[in-house]
Amino acid sequence: MELLTPLNADELDQLELMLKEHQGIDLSMLDGLLTAVASSPEFLSPEVWLPEVFKQTLEELEKVDSFNPVYRFIIRHFNGIESILSQAPDKFEPLFYERDMHDSVNVIVDNWCRGYLTGIRLCQSQWHNNMEALQAWLYPILIFGGASGKQVREESDREQILQWKAEIPSAVRTIYQYWLEYRPKQEPRLQQPFIRENPKTGRNEACPCGSGKKFKLCCGAH
Repeated sequence: MELLTPLNADELDQLELMLKEHQGIDLSMLDGLLTAVASSPEFLSPEVWLPEVFKQTLEELEKVDSFNPVYRFIIRHFNGIESILSQAPDKFEPLFYERDMHDSVNVIVDNWCRGYLTGIRLCQSQWHNNMEALQAWLYPILIFGGASGKQVREESDREQILQWKAEIPSAVRTIYQYWLEYRPKQEPRLQQPFIRENPKTGRNEACPCGSGKKFKLCCGAH
């Protein structure tokens, strides 16, 4: 049941530090990416989207001793997003960064939107084929995360920019609902983390291949 429990504020702070330690994308971008994955018309396994977080394959990451804790946190965060969007969509709020401007707070949505658009590209053909229906809802996300959005923002006043930012959460909820009928009903939406079945072989232990050599001088050298 732990994997179904959304991360609390302290755990989100821990996840942010873990992402930095493993040279991953930032927490806001991860939140955007996972939201798009949860909203995808197709089931996307971690093997598909995890390389966008760390720029390494799941197979490579599984070899890192400290990876499993961060992986479990990421899976829990994904499952939390999925649960909120499916069961209590009105409570869904993206993880945007905020910058204190002394007399106001500037909500920074750019990285979140870039993460969301990255998630879209993982299943690009289906999104592209339905772009006419989705375009109005995706527009505020494209304004802050797309390549051509900068010029549009520069030509817009502050009130318009604030309006676009405010539209993102409701747009995401609507997109999630739009794709519901397209998703394979037989596919489980909740993700599961990698769990090593056998203890990891130490560098100085005998290689499990049976060669008689130390692991670091045999299979572990590759």
